[in-house]
Amino acid sequence: MGSYCAIQFDDMEIVTAKSYVPDDYAALFQEGDRDRSHRSDDEPNGEARATFRYKASRETILRRLSLLGATREVVVESFDRWLKELRETWGDYAKDGWGHDVANAAQQLTPAEWIRRVPEVLATRFAKDDFDREPIDEIDRQLRDDSGEGWLNFDGYGSLYSLRAMLEACVDVQWVTLDMTDLVDAGYYDSESPLALEARRSVFESYNPLTPTLILAEGSTDIAIFRATLPILYPELVDYFSFFNHAELSVDGGAVYLVKFLKAFAAANITNRMIAVFDNDTVGVHSFKQASALALPPNIIVTRLPDCETARHYPTVGPQGRHSMNVNGLAAGIELYLGAEALSLNDELRPVRWTGYVAGADAYQGEVQGKTDVARAFLHGLAMVENREEAVAKFADLVGVWEHLINLVESAAEASSLRAWTRLQREF
Repeated sequence: MGSYCAIQFDDMEIVTAKSYVPDDYAALFQEGDRDRSHRSDDEPNGEARATFRYKASRETILRRLSLLGATREVVVESFDRWLKELRETWGDYAKDGWGHDVANAAQQLTPAEWIRRVPEVLATRFAKDDFDREPIDEIDRQLRDDSGEGWLNFDGYGSLYSLRAMLEACVDVQWVTLDMTDLVDAGYYDSESPLALEARRSVFESYNPLTPTLILAEGSTDIAIFRATLPILYPELVDYFSFFNHAELSVDGGAVYLVKFLKAFAAANITNRMIAVFDNDTVGVHSFKQASALALPPNIIVTRLPDCETARHYPTVGPQGRHSMNVNGLAAGIELYLGAEALSLNDELRPVRWTGYVAGADAYQGEVQGKTDVARAFLHGLAMVENREEAVAKFADLVGVWEHLINLVESAAEASSLRAWTRLQREF
């Protein structure tokens, strides 16, 4: 019989794999998802059996699928292309005098109809009375066909596109689970080893969903803030990002060096996805434009910090005295995204001081006074935050930064998936 792992939606088994955990399945979970409390009571002797499972919410899995390139948009496009080819293929068969029922069913099938039917099919396809009952129509028959040609896994059995589509259809599902109890019991995996570590033994160089997106920034302070806030704001995504470590080997920082790093990574044909984040100040915006003009490969994403609300009306100090102005694009380093509490001294916002003229940008550069103290105060305040909801309310500008970065990674992953899917279609 062999030993299997399974992806489940609540208690519904969706797909299985024999003798190992596919990388695509492993990439949907992180070690914090391990469910150590669940035990199965279906043993013949009535004794409870320890299980080995990873479990995450439906919303979390949908977000992770997007980071892996299986966004809703790319899945819709994949489904539409599959349905078009299905109709053409069976239409040709019908012209030759056979397969009329399937051809007619293919013409009647729509994305909305597929979504409407899928939850009931998934909930009943393995029920005991389902094996003996007659399909209600040809669409139902094709959706329940598990021969490998069925219409349920339209992109192939166990593909992330098919999984995404099924999960989108099952709006009432609360949890997605990877159950690998049988594989652990059979000795294929060590119950004490992290799933990702075990799964990486079979990672292929050409496609590695287990490799996180590397975040680069202008300096160590930016990286420290990104590293500290990800587990609090997005704990379900901590395994999907890693961070460039300036401090480990005393790597130089600054916008100019970040541009140089990007050139070096591109020249070295580094295949990992990475995102370089420039500051939203004069030098950062100027360097961002320079980096954007480079012929970088699609796995390297270039961006700058998005405009933030705090910087729209911010006190400044310069030769012309004190003024409140919009410093987005001129002086919005990461410190201006850390919240009013960290930015304040004696109940007043620390002002931005203009530091010099940047000839290439034809504008002045500024930075907040005491920015080291701002970062220190922020990290201290962050440690006092009790939950994600409090952090979101307190650091709205940082949430905006993270949403900006996550959306860029999702878009890049989606584009990569579309390119790979298109190449595959051409090959066949």
